[in-house]
Amino acid sequence: LSTLKYCKIEYQQLLLFINFTNYDSSSIEYLIINGHLPFSALHNLLCCLPKLQHLSITYLYKHDDYQERNKLSSIQLKYLKHVSLKLDYVHFDEFEKIIKEFFYHIQILRLTIVYDETYLDAKRWQQLILFHMSYLRIFDINHQSSVNNNNLTYHDIINQFNSSFWNENK
Repeated sequence: LSTLKYCKIEYQQLLLFINFTNYDSSSIEYLIINGHLPFSALHNLLCCLPKLQHLSITYLYKHDDYQERNKLSSIQLKYLKHVSLKLDYVHFDEFEKIIKEFFYHIQILRLTIVYDETYLDAKRWQQLILFHMSYLRIFDINHQSSVNNNNLTYHDIINQFNSSFWNENK
């Protein structure tokens, strides 16, 4: 399997417990996971894929019962250009750490967010893009939920993305 470049995994099982506690480098460049993967497994998974170019995970979720035992040292994913993720109950603070550690070179980021409205903070995204994703060309975010903050409406939130930064970088 040392020459495997493309890997697509599909499964129906709700809880997949994979331990990436040893650094086993893989040659995979395209990884597609069509199934549920605990968010806490993502860091170590990425550490095992130094040649990764394209990552797609259909359901990345917060699972309190699953914790990676040994966190591997981060690696630079200089080939990673395209990321597509659906995040369910994953706090923005936690995802932001992944962005800062692994997403510096990405050009395309497509996210579907379920329930966490903190992902709709345009200024926070602006700072992340400027300082941690400077190669980003396409940023596509889809938020699925209702806004719980009574002071803001979706219209108000969307207008945050109409600043000069967003207009100049369309």
